[in-house]
Amino acid sequence: MAAARRADLRLALIAGALALALAPAAHAGQVRVDVGPSSEYSTRVVNVNLGDQVVWVWTGTLMHTVTSGDSLTMTPDLTFNSDPSFLGQGSFTRYAWKSSVLGTVLYFCAIHGPDMASRIIVTDPISGPPVPVSDFRITEVQYNRASGQDLIEITNFGAATGNLGRYRINVSGTGTGTELPTSNVVVPSMGRVVVHLNVSGASTNTDVYIPSFVPGTGLPNSAGALALYVPNSIAPGNALTNGDMLIDYVEWGAGSQANEGVAAGDFFWIPGTFVPLVAAGHSIKYCPDVLLSHDVGRWVDLTTPSFGSPGLCTTPVPTRTQTWGSVKTIYRR
Repeated sequence: MAAARRADLRLALIAGALALALAPAAHAGQVRVDVGPSSEYSTRVVNVNLGDQVVWVWTGTLMHTVTSGDSLTMTPDLTFNSDPSFLGQGSFTRYAWKSSVLGTVLYFCAIHGPDMASRIIVTDPISGPPVPVSDFRITEVQYNRASGQDLIEITNFGAATGNLGRYRINVSGTGTGTELPTSNVVVPSMGRVVVHLNVSGASTNTDVYIPSFVPGTGLPNSAGALALYVPNSIAPGNALTNGDMLIDYVEWGAGSQANEGVAAGDFFWIPGTFVPLVAAGHSIKYCPDVLLSHDVGRWVDLTTPSFGSPGLCTTPVPTRTQTWGSVKTIYRR
């Protein structure tokens, strides 16, 4: 009986490994559209790949909506809508949609249509050349600095310039995340942005300052996680449990940290895996492969942090897991 149970477990682990191995790569590029400052969107046409997020950031004081549908007849089609009441939202509104259908998606402002209108053209990156978009990833974390003055590096691995303004980070799994406190952080392809926690300063396109982020602690020092989300200020879409808004994740010290289930559902993380803790003064660095894999094995221990540069990425951190190591062993056999 015990042997049969072990055989069943072995088969289940193999099936799980195969499912993860055959799962489609999690594509999560991003394209930014400004709403306003007057009665227009910043572009009439947005080109994205299936699975990319379109991010809208309101830049003026006028009331606007982002409503999918025919602008000529002002008829919504329910694909997305920033304001179902059609009254519009004003300054500091953020909204995002993860593209889930191929073809042309029309949208308009319910207040200023039909003149204020645009369209999204969604193509399949598998059947044709991918559309150049930004692709933001967490690439370095130093969570053990004194007074919680921790550092986070975010890199644009996409082929196009992107805008990191108003993106959200979270470590607790509660609330809706902490926004980067500026609407414009323009990042070229392969550009890097360093986020400084619990430090005041004038934010630029390479350095962003969050003066108050869990003051005195910053990122968790022993076991913790960091999640990166696209901008969204509208409930319920801005919930941390909304996997369509998550674009990257890393955890250290122990498995089962905040937001792990959401990341696993997006194939951004394998449950129970984590980057081992590193010594004070060290950082953990993401070393990408050609597929930009979301994988604990891509993270390394840097004795000398390299924020703002690629770093050496030569010393792999030994992977510690609850079950995944045995799954990989079985799968290789």
